[in-house]
Amino acid sequence: MVFLAKVGLVNVAFLNRNRKYSILINFIVAAILTPTPDVVNQVLMAVPLMILYEISVVAVWAFGRKSLSSFHKEEDPPLDEKKKRVDMKE
Repeated sequence: MVFLAKVGLVNVAFLNRNRKYSILINFIVAAILTPTPDVVNQVLMAVPLMILYEISVVAVWAFGRKSLSSFHKEEDPPLDEKKKRVDMKE
Protein backbone atom coordinates (compact mmCIF):
# COMPACT_ATOMS: atom_id res chain seq x y z
CA MET A 1 0.00 0.00 0.00
CA VAL A 2 2.88 2.34 0.72
CA PHE A 3 4.24 1.70 -2.77
CA LEU A 4 0.80 2.39 -4.29
CA ALA A 5 0.65 5.63 -2.29
CA LYS A 6 4.09 6.68 -3.49
CA VAL A 7 3.06 5.99 -7.08
CA GLY A 8 -0.06 8.06 -6.50
CA LEU A 9 -2.75 5.40 -6.89
CA VAL A 10 -4.07 5.60 -3.33
CA ASN A 11 -3.98 8.05 -0.46
CA VAL A 12 -5.29 8.14 3.09
CA ALA A 13 -8.55 9.83 2.08
CA PHE A 14 -9.21 7.12 -0.52
CA LEU A 15 -8.53 4.35 2.01
CA ASN A 16 -10.74 5.97 4.65
CA ARG A 17 -13.52 6.56 2.15
CA ASN A 18 -13.50 2.92 0.98
CA ARG A 19 -13.14 1.27 4.40
CA LYS A 20 -16.68 -0.18 4.29
CA TYR A 21 -15.91 -1.92 0.99
CA SER A 22 -12.68 -3.34 2.37
CA ILE A 23 -14.57 -4.81 5.34
CA LEU A 24 -17.08 -6.40 2.97
CA ILE A 25 -14.33 -7.82 0.76
CA ASN A 26 -12.44 -9.09 3.83
CA PHE A 27 -15.48 -11.06 4.97
CA ILE A 28 -16.10 -12.41 1.45
CA VAL A 29 -12.48 -13.57 1.20
CA ALA A 30 -12.71 -15.09 4.68
CA ALA A 31 -15.92 -16.91 3.72
CA ILE A 32 -14.27 -18.36 0.62
CA LEU A 33 -11.02 -19.38 2.31
CA THR A 34 -12.41 -20.96 5.45
CA PRO A 35 -13.17 -24.65 5.04
CA THR A 36 -16.25 -24.67 7.28
CA PRO A 37 -19.41 -22.58 6.94
CA ASP A 38 -19.47 -21.47 10.58
CA VAL A 39 -19.24 -17.79 11.37
CA VAL A 40 -16.55 -18.13 14.03
CA ASN A 41 -13.88 -19.30 11.58
CA GLN A 42 -14.83 -16.56 9.13
CA VAL A 43 -14.53 -13.90 11.82
CA LEU A 44 -11.22 -15.35 12.99
CA MET A 45 -9.88 -14.88 9.48
CA ALA A 46 -11.57 -11.54 8.68
CA VAL A 47 -10.45 -9.67 11.81
CA PRO A 48 -6.71 -9.99 11.11
CA LEU A 49 -7.35 -8.87 7.53
CA MET A 50 -9.12 -5.78 8.85
CA ILE A 51 -6.24 -5.11 11.25
CA LEU A 52 -3.79 -5.34 8.34
CA TYR A 53 -5.93 -2.86 6.40
CA GLU A 54 -5.83 -0.40 9.29
CA ILE A 55 -2.07 -0.83 9.61
CA SER A 56 -1.76 -0.06 5.91
CA VAL A 57 -3.81 3.13 6.37
CA VAL A 58 -1.42 4.26 9.10
CA ALA A 59 1.60 3.28 6.98
CA VAL A 60 0.29 5.27 4.01
CA TRP A 61 -0.30 8.23 6.28
CA ALA A 62 3.21 8.01 7.71
CA PHE A 63 5.32 6.96 4.72
CA GLY A 64 3.22 7.63 1.64
CA ARG A 65 3.27 11.40 1.78
CA LYS A 66 6.55 11.78 -0.08
CA SER A 67 6.41 11.24 -3.80
CA LEU A 68 8.81 9.06 -5.75
CA SER A 69 10.40 12.16 -7.29
CA SER A 70 12.05 12.90 -3.95
CA PHE A 71 13.98 9.63 -4.25
CA HIS A 72 15.65 10.52 -7.53
CA LYS A 73 19.39 11.02 -7.72
CA GLU A 74 20.60 14.28 -6.26
CA GLU A 75 21.33 17.01 -8.72
CA ASP A 76 24.90 17.45 -9.84
CA PRO A 77 26.84 19.95 -7.78
CA PRO A 78 27.71 23.28 -9.39
CA LEU A 79 30.71 23.35 -11.73
CA ASP A 80 32.87 25.14 -9.14
CA GLU A 81 32.57 22.22 -6.75
CA LYS A 82 33.36 19.73 -9.54
CA LYS A 83 36.50 21.65 -10.41
CA LYS A 84 37.57 21.71 -6.76
CA ARG A 85 37.10 17.95 -6.53
CA VAL A 86 39.21 17.38 -9.64
CA ASP A 87 41.92 19.72 -8.31
CA MET A 88 41.99 17.90 -4.98
CA LYS A 89 42.45 14.53 -6.68
CA GLU A 90 45.48 15.75 -8.62
